[in-house]
Amino acid sequence: MTRQIHQMLPTLGYGDAVGNHVLELRRLLRQAGYQSEIFAERWHPRLDGECRHYAEYRRFSNADNLLILHYSIGGEVNHFIRDLPDRVLIYYHNITPAHFFYRTNGELARLLDEGRRDLAKLAGKYPAIAVSPYNQRELETMGFQVLGLVPCIVRFDQLEATLATPDALRTKQRFAKQDNVDWLFVGRLAPNKCVDDIIKAFYYYHTWINDKSRLMLVGASDGMGPYVSSLYEWVTRLGLDGAVVFPGHVDSLGIFYEMADLYISMSEHEGFCIPLLEAMHFHIPVLAYASTAVPETLANAGVLFQRKDYALVAEMAHEMISNRELRERLIQVQRERLTAFDPDHVRAQFLSCVQGLV
Repeated sequence: MTRQIHQMLPTLGYGDAVGNHVLELRRLLRQAGYQSEIFAERWHPRLDGECRHYAEYRRFSNADNLLILHYSIGGEVNHFIRDLPDRVLIYYHNITPAHFFYRTNGELARLLDEGRRDLAKLAGKYPAIAVSPYNQRELETMGFQVLGLVPCIVRFDQLEATLATPDALRTKQRFAKQDNVDWLFVGRLAPNKCVDDIIKAFYYYHTWINDKSRLMLVGASDGMGPYVSSLYEWVTRLGLDGAVVFPGHVDSLGIFYEMADLYISMSEHEGFCIPLLEAMHFHIPVLAYASTAVPETLANAGVLFQRKDYALVAEMAHEMISNRELRERLIQVQRERLTAFDPDHVRAQFLSCVQGLV
């Protein structure tokens, strides 16, 4: 009989960290000889055919199966798994605190709050793995048995491949880099990412240090209408129209990393933060606010700051961009740090965890 390890989650997103990771794990599990499917409540239209509705899992359910529940938000699947005979493994990606979204997306805030409450009810019933030490500490505080740390698999080869697509050529022409300095942020334009703080820091840099500069804010904004409107208002209020670019979600993401001179994060909640690794892969110095999982993801790489003094952040960015010796030293340390997240090493970590359960 073929061994079965399946995955389940509330939403299979297109191009987001969890969605990419779930698809990569399915490929890995199938290569390892397991029968493996993805089950979700909903999925992006571009992923039709990649997953099944979670209710179909009743046909697959078996006490010999291992079912991996990817946990990052509330949802029906978090209740559905409790009545199954299958062995269940919680894969914890973290839950963003609901308070970030009360004014922006009430339904999302409700799901996040529900997810945190439901997670506590699963403690002691199922083992778990965490994508970061930050997440592991949270799980252990709740009473979970944590089998190991397994960060998301980042396919740098796929990211590099986005540089050679027809869409990449159009993107490169549209956002052509000339003699300007480019700051880059990649991620959902959401309140917890504090994109407004990035805009405020960039104001000091663009206005007082280098007016030949751009801030590229690359990411989706679905369901974040009020917050994104406030970002546009900040750009206009600070006189940055034309200097701050909102490309939206892009398939040719590598183009933006290739153009960037600095990667910046001012997020106040991250369970891991994959764009930090992507920036390091493209040899971009990273400047980041030291919150939640960010310091441990970076370790001794990049530059961390503890206080959001916008003018000081702008000065630090300038030093990291203009000081060649410092820049090269930062990039070298980041390159060394990146080896800890080698995709083959992470795949081996994951298989070691799941094979111990089957």
